[in-house]
Amino acid sequence: MSLTNPNLEGYNVTRALWMRYYRPHDGTFIAPRKCSGCYNDDKFVVWAVSVAVQAVVDGSRLYKELVPLIDPAIAIFQKYKNTSLKGFSAAENGGSDKDIYYDDDAQVASAMITAYEVTGNKKYLDQGRELVRFLMGGWNDNPNAKTKGGVKWHITNAYLNACTTAEVAKACLQISKFIPSEAKVYIDFAAKCIDWQIRVLQDPEDKLIKDGIQDTADHPNDTKWSYNAGTTLSAASHLYYITKDPKWKDIATDLAKTSINRNSIIYDRDYDDNRRYWRDSSYFVQLLIEGLADYDLYVGDDAPDGLRDKIREEVSRHLTMFYEYMRDPKDGLYLQSFEPHMTYREVYDTKYKEKFQGHKGWGLKGEDKVGDEPEKCLIGCGAAARVFFQGARLVPRIE
Repeated sequence: MSLTNPNLEGYNVTRALWMRYYRPHDGTFIAPRKCSGCYNDDKFVVWAVSVAVQAVVDGSRLYKELVPLIDPAIAIFQKYKNTSLKGFSAAENGGSDKDIYYDDDAQVASAMITAYEVTGNKKYLDQGRELVRFLMGGWNDNPNAKTKGGVKWHITNAYLNACTTAEVAKACLQISKFIPSEAKVYIDFAAKCIDWQIRVLQDPEDKLIKDGIQDTADHPNDTKWSYNAGTTLSAASHLYYITKDPKWKDIATDLAKTSINRNSIIYDRDYDDNRRYWRDSSYFVQLLIEGLADYDLYVGDDAPDGLRDKIREEVSRHLTMFYEYMRDPKDGLYLQSFEPHMTYREVYDTKYKEKFQGHKGWGLKGEDKVGDEPEKCLIGCGAAARVFFQGARLVPRIE
């Protein structure tokens, strides 16, 4: 069996993850046994919940039988809410926990705003607006900071990282079209975020985005993740669509080009060119694919000749590889790894050895196992669904 319809695969994964993890009696996702993203053995952190809920909402655009799942899915977030600060804690709490991360909450906001877009239910827009306002309060305005600006990672930690800054910008742009009277505030804030991102965290050589910088530091953390390129690409592309300022198109085009450059550090380059792949886990790759899809949508025909076709080719190749190597045929759910040697042993012994000649030894990522046995988890399944839904925006059919 081969992958031909990425949207249908996304639907199948979303339906399966809902059946596996959602417990109506508890009104939340529960792990059958402790796995990656869990705390207290069976509850999931809000980041995992946000990715799964995003998958539900993504799928509801096309598959109306998923629409009834939106309300119980969005309702899960209320268990994590700090009722005074209006942000969402990493864990369920009684309304006062302050373990709040701005990047996690930006994905919560995105799910809420998209839920409004799909359903027209204004309560989701109101929830998203309140949360976006909270997110904007994460801007680092400490006048004594060595590195000023940027959005903080955590409400108590002024590590100014790429994911928070770009994801907050994305949420601002997402909500701007639904509240015209406030749109300029959100658009200007998003532009400020991406200006800071490019000035402080972009590597001028390869155009990738560095992870972040502590506000007391002079030099950023040089680690480069695929999702930092993807989220910045999404925001820059959207800014170009709104403003038509060519600087945003140039930024977005640089990011799109480097994201599909197989010599880039976000690829595993231990193989020859035609077998290289994005090496991050699916919960990062889904945001890279979303960024490439947003570039195609928002920059569109203004992109350089041939670039959009190259993007489609690269996304198609990765969707096929992910399907072939990481899918469990028993239940249709996915491991988090995007690395074909870090998969089920039987897949390694057959497909990997045939295509990659056993270049790397077999093993499972720590996040993809319990003990020595492979184990799926909520964020991995939600990310897998989003890989296919977002990828289908570029390649709705694979021949």
